Amino acid sequence: MFYPTLTTPTCESGIRSWLSLSFATIVIVSADAQSDSVDFSEEVQPIFERLSDAERDTLIEWVKQGGKLPENWSGNHNADEALHGEALFEYEIAPLLAKHCLECHDTSRKEGALDLSRKAAAYKGGDSGKAIDPGHGSESELWELVESDDMPEDRPPLSRREKDLLKRWIDEGAVWTLDWIDPATYQNEGGGEQWIRRLTISEYVETVRSTVGVDISKEAHEILPPDLRADGFSNTAYNLNVDMGHVNAYSRLATLIVEQMDTAAFALEFHENPKFTDKDMGKLIEGMGRRLLRGPLTKEEVILFRGISTTVASSGGKMDEAVRYLVEAMLQSPRFIYRIENQGTEGENVPIDGYELASRLSYAIWGGPPDERLLDLAEKDKLLEREYLETQIARLLSDPRAIDRSVQFAYEWLDLGRLDSLRPSSEKFPDWNPALAKDMRAETLTVFEELVWKEGRPLTDLLNVQTTFVTKALAEHYGLKKSRKALGSEDLTRYDLNSNPARGGLLTHGSVLTMGGDDASMVTRGLFVLRDLLRGTVKDPPPCLDTTPIPSSPGQSQRVIAEERVANGSCGGCHEKFEPLAFGLERFDGLGSYYKRDVFGNRLRQDGEILFPGAAEPQSFKTSAELMDLLAASDRVAETITWKLVQFVMGRPLGARDASEIKKIHEDAQEGGGTYQSLMSAIAMSDLIRKKS
Repeated sequence: MFYPTLTTPTCESGIRSWLSLSFATIVIVSADAQSDSVDFSEEVQPIFERLSDAERDTLIEWVKQGGKLPENWSGNHNADEALHGEALFEYEIAPLLAKHCLECHDTSRKEGALDLSRKAAAYKGGDSGKAIDPGHGSESELWELVESDDMPEDRPPLSRREKDLLKRWIDEGAVWTLDWIDPATYQNEGGGEQWIRRLTISEYVETVRSTVGVDISKEAHEILPPDLRADGFSNTAYNLNVDMGHVNAYSRLATLIVEQMDTAAFALEFHENPKFTDKDMGKLIEGMGRRLLRGPLTKEEVILFRGISTTVASSGGKMDEAVRYLVEAMLQSPRFIYRIENQGTEGENVPIDGYELASRLSYAIWGGPPDERLLDLAEKDKLLEREYLETQIARLLSDPRAIDRSVQFAYEWLDLGRLDSLRPSSEKFPDWNPALAKDMRAETLTVFEELVWKEGRPLTDLLNVQTTFVTKALAEHYGLKKSRKALGSEDLTRYDLNSNPARGGLLTHGSVLTMGGDDASMVTRGLFVLRDLLRGTVKDPPPCLDTTPIPSSPGQSQRVIAEERVANGSCGGCHEKFEPLAFGLERFDGLGSYYKRDVFGNRLRQDGEILFPGAAEPQSFKTSAELMDLLAASDRVAETITWKLVQFVMGRPLGARDASEIKKIHEDAQEGGGTYQSLMSAIAMSDLIRKKS
C-alpha cells in the first residue's frame, strides 16, 4: 500500500489562494498523467493565464498527480470570500514584498532610501517620495512601478494576480500588522499542516526495539534504502517516499524481527492463555495492535487480522505460529510504517485525540513510539489535560532516549553525515588520516551532549563554548598543546580552550569547517552561517553562472577573492549577504587546521563585520572569538535554533502560518533559560503538537 508524500496540502492551500479572486464556477476538465497536457474549463483558463510561471507549473503538476479542487470550490465565488485586512497583508502582501522587493529594499540595503520591510519606513517612502498612499492604489508609486514592470529591476515581473492583490491592498487602506517582514518566514508557502510521515530508519529501528525488544539496527541500515536529505533534514515528509525497494525491505525485516522474538512470551503480555476462539484471539489482537500500531484497532482491522489466525488454525497450525504471522503482518502495516492520524475532523485548532498526542510526543522527544504509560493516559483521556501533559513531557525528557534524539537533531542540523564522504585532495593534504573525520564528528556530538545534558546550558552557548573533546590524533591535527591530562588515548579527552583563543564553539570544529571544501570556500561557509545560524535568505545563482571555486594563489587569499566578488556589481548584491560572515574563519584551512598564513604566504585575517537579518548596521569584530561571542549573544541565532528544532519535530518545511506559534515557542523557551529541555517542552506544549492544524 502506497501513501502520498503529501505535497498536495501545500498545493491545495496555494490553489485556494490563487482562486480567491475568481467569481466563476471552477471545474478542472481533464489531466493526462502520461503527458504534459492539462485541459482546463473555459472558466479556469483566464485565471490560469494570470498566474506566474512557477504557479502555473505547480498547478499543472498538482492536477497531473490527481489533485482535485475542494468541494467547497465547486460553486460560484465572489469577492467577499477573498482575504482582507490583516489576513490579506500577512498571507498575501507580506510574502509578495518578501519575494519581490526586500532583496533591494530591506533595512540594510534600502536602495533609493526605500525600506519596505518595516511599516513606518515603507509609509515614509524614499528619495523619490511617498511609495504607498493608503486608499489610493493607482496613485501610489509602488503600484505604478510594479504595474509598468519597472520593478523589480532585473528580475521577473509580478504576475497579474500579484499586481491586483497589491493594488487592492493599498485601495483598502494598506493595513500593516507586522513589526518587520522577515523574508525567511515566507521562503515556504503554507504551514500549519500535519503531514503523514513514514518512519525514518532511525525511528523504525527505535520503534521495533521499543515494541518487541529486538535490535534490528544493523539489518535495517543494510536493507532499507537510505533516507535522503531535503530542506536540511532527512526526516522531511515529502521526501520519505516508499517504493518497491522499501516494500521488499519491510517484508524481509519483519521476518528477521520475528525470528529473533520469543513470540510465546510476547503473546502472554496481552493474554494469559490465548486460544483460537473469536473472543480470545480478539483480545490478543487488540492488545498486540494497540502496542505495535500505537493505538486501538477498529473492528474492521481486528477482523482482518483475525483472518490470519483463522487461516493458521484451519490448517492445523499452533498458536505460536499464528502470533508470528500476526506480528509479521502488523510490522508491515501502514499504521506501523507510517505515522497516520485520523483525518476526519476538519477545521483549525481542533484538538487531537490522546493516542495521536502520545505518538506526537514520543516521536518528538524520543524518536520512537509511546510507551505503556503514555498509552494508558491516552486511553483515559488524561493526556489531554495540561497537568498530566506537563508531567509526561518532563518524564520523557528525563529518559536516555531523549538524549539520543537530541543528538540526532544535532547530527542533522549540522549535516554531519557528509563526513562519511569526506575525501580531501591527497596532493594538498598528504597527511590526512580518514579516521579524523570520525573523530571530528564525535567531537561535535560529544560537546553538544555535554553542554545540553550534563551542564544544562543555553543552546546558543554552543557557539562559543570553551571546552571540546579530542583524540590524540585530532589534537595534533588542530595543533593543540598537550595538557597535563592524557592526550595519548584514542578515546575522546576533555580539553579546556580558555588558553587557546583561536578555538571555541561549533564553528571552529573540523566537522563544520570542512564544509568549505579543500579551499575553505567563503561561499559555502558563509551560506551555512547565513542559513543555518541566522535564518537569512539569499536567492540561488542564475543557472548559467559558473560557480567553480577559485583557488588561492600568491597575493590572492580566499578573503581577497571573496572581497572581489562582493565588490563586483553583478555579484555583490547577493554575496555581500553571506561571504563576509565567513571572514572570521579565514585562518582555518579546509580541514580545520589553524594558520596565520596560507601555503602561498598570504596573510590570513580574522576581523570583519556581521550583519544580523533585520538590522540596519553591521557589528564589527576583531577576532574569531569575538565573532563567536556575537553569535552566542544573538537572539536571532537562538530564534534560528528554535525554527530548526521545530522543523525537525514537525518533519516538514515551516511557513508563514507557523510563525506566530513558533514565536510563542521561542519566547517560552527563552523564559525557561533557552536550553534544549525548555525548547522541547515549549514545542510539546504548543498548538503545533496539540492541535490538528
